[in-house]
Amino acid sequence: MTRREKKKLQADFLRKAGPNAATFKAAMDALPEVAFYMKDAEGRIMALNRRNCDICNIHDELDAVGLRSSDIFPGPLAQSYIANDLIVQKTRRPLINFRNPRAADWSNDNVVGNIFPLFDQAGTFIGTLCIYSQSPSVDGAPDWHQILKPVTEHIAQHYAEDITVDGLAAMVETSPSNFRRQFTHTFGISPGRYLTAIRINAARKLLETTDKLVSEIAVETGFWDQSHLTKLFKRERGTTPGEYRRRHRTS
Repeated sequence: MTRREKKKLQADFLRKAGPNAATFKAAMDALPEVAFYMKDAEGRIMALNRRNCDICNIHDELDAVGLRSSDIFPGPLAQSYIANDLIVQKTRRPLINFRNPRAADWSNDNVVGNIFPLFDQAGTFIGTLCIYSQSPSVDGAPDWHQILKPVTEHIAQHYAEDITVDGLAAMVETSPSNFRRQFTHTFGISPGRYLTAIRINAARKLLETTDKLVSEIAVETGFWDQSHLTKLFKRERGTTPGEYRRRHRTS
């Protein structure tokens, strides 16, 4: 899907959601510590604010428009997000103040979310709107989200380089075993699986937007070779890089 097609898809959805939808979306962009998204009835992302783009490691909102959670996150993360949206879709009632069990960039013990059903002017269900934020940490408990923030920023910027658990643990001055434990508890995913997800998302973008060989993309995104990329891509996405490119090429 081209950027023009994504813009039209988003504009059409916001029109259906009512005259205040675009204004509400703009307001969410102005809130630095609140994450927000809208999805259509098919589970496709229609809008994200800047904070949620940061959480999802997405450079630009339009990069996500038209995608589903399963296109962005590894299986366990995606399924937890999809499950909550489906509850609201089935009941047509808001899901209020739920604890998010797998928040991608916040301590999963401290994230509180609210999902609301969206209807058009005829009363037809057209999607969901979610707002979530981090509640205060327990007094005296280490805030591992903040402690690990330099690690996630380092991975986002240097995913193509040789990254080891020992090196990441040294960044936050803890042992590799404690690092693995705290990282997995905080993000609901192991450091290795997190790094793989970031690399695969980078590979997906290149597959969608460039004519580079899969072997070139593998090296550019931190995989050993084409075979390594293909193996992990199929494990995480259920398809090969070549098949993915044929389905998602944007131009």
